[in-house]
Amino acid sequence: MLEPIEYKKISEKAVKVIGAKVIRLMSSPQRGLLNIALERLIAKRGSAESVSEYEILGQYEQIVDFVLPTGTHEHLLDELT
Repeated sequence: MLEPIEYKKISEKAVKVIGAKVIRLMSSPQRGLLNIALERLIAKRGSAESVSEYEILGQYEQIVDFVLPTGTHEHLLDELT
């Protein structure tokens, strides 16, 4: 389990990288998997500061594109491009 300060730091970093709107539109299971993935990255790296933005984005992409795609996020691609 993450320390509250580490959870806050990684959450803020994820919002910066992925975007609050995109995170809100993820399904609950997708958000849960993203939380688990980010916790594992922190455990591996030692702190939220050590996790790169690219690693966060990579975990997000793996989850929504390959592990648990639901289609709820695809319309965002049109808005973002």
